[in-house]
Amino acid sequence: MADPRPLLYTDFDGNALDTPAPLVGRGLVDDRHLERVPGLAAVIDDPTAHPSDRLYACLALTAWGEERGYQAVEAAAGAAPPPWRGLPRAPFGLVAAQVGISDAMAERKGTEAARLAALRALVGVADREDFGDQLGAAIFTGPPSAVAHDVVAATRRGLQRLDRRPWPPFDLPCQLVDVLEPLVEVDEPTALALVGEIVRRDHSPRTLGYVAFLVATGTTPAAAALAAHIVAVGGPAVAERLAAARLR
Repeated sequence: MADPRPLLYTDFDGNALDTPAPLVGRGLVDDRHLERVPGLAAVIDDPTAHPSDRLYACLALTAWGEERGYQAVEAAAGAAPPPWRGLPRAPFGLVAAQVGISDAMAERKGTEAARLAALRALVGVADREDFGDQLGAAIFTGPPSAVAHDVVAATRRGLQRLDRRPWPPFDLPCQLVDVLEPLVEVDEPTALALVGEIVRRDHSPRTLGYVAFLVATGTTPAAAALAAHIVAVGGPAVAERLAAARLR
């Protein structure tokens, strides 16, 4: 196993780092990151490397718009175990965030197709993996039109999952609303219809709060009707959330 410290725990000026996070961020504006691409790709592929090192290698290459990073993301959302298997919590939200922020890098490097494939793969597991509110933001950079079909399919699977008990150990209703929000600008009727199905299955205050932000972006009578419905169900707290969302 190669020593990951020079690759992940040393900045571009040779200073030691406690965590690779600053390195990932700096690489967005420092082309010296290119020198680390082959080594980081090897870390991802090394089954003897620590899962956290494999994760950070994936995050770095993905944020930097590298095809090898996107390929690792796509594989992690597939049937095979992800490179970071063994960590206590699957960090799909972190991965989605890097796919989202890498849009400019991917355009610069000509890796947009690989980035879109990675994003579509992540959307494909939105009904079974915890993204911690990060996937919707990534979809906005997609652009949403490129993954609209995938969002609808994942939401429908999620609705089927909500028809069974117990629910997953993460907040699936809110996650489904989160991924549907970007769809409003592409296909508002479908997005609102699916959100209505979510509300029918779960009208908890938290879920209604998420729905408030989504319907605030709508422009159709159906959006106004759904807004009125969640206020009637959720009361003053949801009304306040809706008012705040409309001021964004």
